[in-house]
Amino acid sequence: MHSNDSAAPRQIHEAFTQLLRWAHRGDVRTALLGAAAQTLSPHDIALLRTIAGHGPVRASTLATWSRVDKSTVTPQVRRLEERGLVTRRHDPGDRRAALLTVTDHGRAKLAEIDEVGTGLFGSALQEWSTADRDTLATLIQRLAAELAAVSTGRTTSHG
Repeated sequence: MHSNDSAAPRQIHEAFTQLLRWAHRGDVRTALLGAAAQTLSPHDIALLRTIAGHGPVRASTLATWSRVDKSTVTPQVRRLEERGLVTRRHDPGDRRAALLTVTDHGRAKLAEIDEVGTGLFGSALQEWSTADRDTLATLIQRLAAELAAVSTGRTTSHG
């Protein structure tokens, strides 16, 4: 860390803590997620998004990616199935295993969540310049990648 950056980690930590408190408020969850906030947890939504982006995928693979035991992912997958958001079918490569795929209803639910959340951030940032919005988007994506790498012991290489 550079000596002139010594205040930055504390300021980022304080801002991040404030954002976490904000994001956990019920009214904010609804503003971020729309109606999905009433029936899906943030973990359910993350799992649904992962299946949509990487499916068809096995539950065991999801557990590995999430760094949890398969027994943790199984009830989440079951909830998504019960809500008609994902479906499972036999893995043609291993008939004992099942592959998970997002349904049309699941994709529509993700699109709804994205539309609501994008609208919230669009409103919050409407007075910001395009350059500032673009910079924030770049840096927050970078921060998310760095935090994920730190928590898993990996490193990233950003300039």
